[in-house]
Amino acid sequence: MGSASNKQIPKSFRANRSRFLQWLGRAVLSFFGWKVKGVIEEKHNDKKLVVLIAPHTSNWDGIFGVAALAGLDAKITFIGKHTAFKYGLGAFLRYMGGIPVDRSRPGGIIQHAIDQIKEINGSLIAISPEGTRSKVKEWKTGFLRIAKEIKAEIVPASLDYSKKEILLGKVFKLSGDNQKDISDLKKYYSAFKPKHPEKY
Repeated sequence: MGSASNKQIPKSFRANRSRFLQWLGRAVLSFFGWKVKGVIEEKHNDKKLVVLIAPHTSNWDGIFGVAALAGLDAKITFIGKHTAFKYGLGAFLRYMGGIPVDRSRPGGIIQHAIDQIKEINGSLIAISPEGTRSKVKEWKTGFLRIAKEIKAEIVPASLDYSKKEILLGKVFKLSGDNQKDISDLKKYYSAFKPKHPEKY
């Protein structure tokens, strides 16, 4: 397998974009020496999943993330900083499934994302628990709200700069105890090296 493949995700999560765009995403990953590892198993076909992306400390995370999205041909809604959605780049990010976030009004954006995918079978939504590239004491809980509202499980997706890998981890079932779930997920992500460790 190359840097990424649509065989790593169930058919209901595939966007059926052009072969050129899929090739381009894989080519970008390969150029920088990156790979997407792991799979979302077929038993999750037609389900709703929240893809939790961490650690997030650099703009490069977004570049590799969008390249992986194209390479996997994943049909996914993702949340990004609104200032990135300008001009031609903004149109491209929206085409790929992006929703611009104005951090002064985060609640409305979360509800907008929920409304977009609530009635769709086979839905993926990607979000960073930190909500920013800067170091934070506590994770944002928006991903928990989304998962509960749409009755979804969590796919932990990690960026490891020591291995140049994006890993699709095993599906994580929420316990209903927010503090415990966040603690368990933080422990899982502690094994992966971010671009800027001092910010994580």
